[in-house]
Amino acid sequence: MEKKLAHNLILTVTIIVLAYILSHQVKAGLVSGFSDQLSSQVIASASNHTINFKNSSDFGPNKTLEIYFEQDFDLGLINYTDIDLLDDGSNKNLAATPGSGVGSNIGVSISGQTITFTQNDTDTIAAGSAITIKIGSIAEHQTEGDQQIYNPETAETYKISISGSFGDMGTISVQILESDMVGLKAKIEPELSFYMRNSDDSGVFSNCSLGIVSQSSVSECSFRLAGETNAVNGFQIWISSDGDLRNDSDSIAKITENTQVVAGTESYGLAITAGNNITEAGDFTDDDTPILSTNTLLISTNSVYNYIQGNLATSSEVTLKVSVSSQTAAGSYRQLLYFSIIGNY
Repeated sequence: MEKKLAHNLILTVTIIVLAYILSHQVKAGLVSGFSDQLSSQVIASASNHTINFKNSSDFGPNKTLEIYFEQDFDLGLINYTDIDLLDDGSNKNLAATPGSGVGSNIGVSISGQTITFTQNDTDTIAAGSAITIKIGSIAEHQTEGDQQIYNPETAETYKISISGSFGDMGTISVQILESDMVGLKAKIEPELSFYMRNSDDSGVFSNCSLGIVSQSSVSECSFRLAGETNAVNGFQIWISSDGDLRNDSDSIAKITENTQVVAGTESYGLAITAGNNITEAGDFTDDDTPILSTNTLLISTNSVYNYIQGNLATSSEVTLKVSVSSQTAAGSYRQLLYFSIIGNY
């Protein structure tokens, strides 16, 4: 009989232990999607925290939800006015103590390393809700936050956890760094290109023939100049010559500034039509301009510029014009023109 009682006693104790274990497993749940975004992860710096998770248990009347920050986080300056709590994107009203009745305040208290939220005596945040907790100057509901949590002074991995009487738990790790900045250096090599193209931009150009010149018409030849650069202040194209348009004994008169080359009057000059965002310089803004032997600015840009072959708007057309009179000596005339480009870095 005594042996039978002992057997029954052991059996009873075993059942009680199993019942406790099963009850504990049902009660505790794990939050999901638990994260904390810090505005700064630098040691000893003030930081905002945006905590997100989904609860697997109801946060019901009078229940608590606790956020624990591992030692060395400093929560000493914040209070409930520096905190927002959102349920599926909707702000909940917070206060130092929980309220009474539907829609009343959720209480918020801070002690040491723990922020405790206490639900009012009526409402419930249902399981499966997307809960967001904003801490710091990003809090804006009711009162704008003006204090933040200070990071630990040692660069290391720290834990932040969720618990409380509402039944859920969860833990994540955040990294505190010596610095969250990376110094970057890059160098872009300067580029500068110069092109002399024929008048329709279909090929290269090097020789300008004015043909046989008569008193009855103005002889012309045209070509295009194009520059390309990554210089922040663009480029300049300059022009000079080896002297007048001449033969061994005579020269053609330069065009007078602010006039045009016309048939029957001896004169020689240059006209330019600048491309988009290209500026004609000095006297070259006139229709026809004399060409000097000294280096003279012709056109310029003031920013990075790209030439697109075949797109006439990205190059400038130069036209040389000559006319003669009855007094112009016959012969073969010649001149060399020099063009140069400078990048304005």
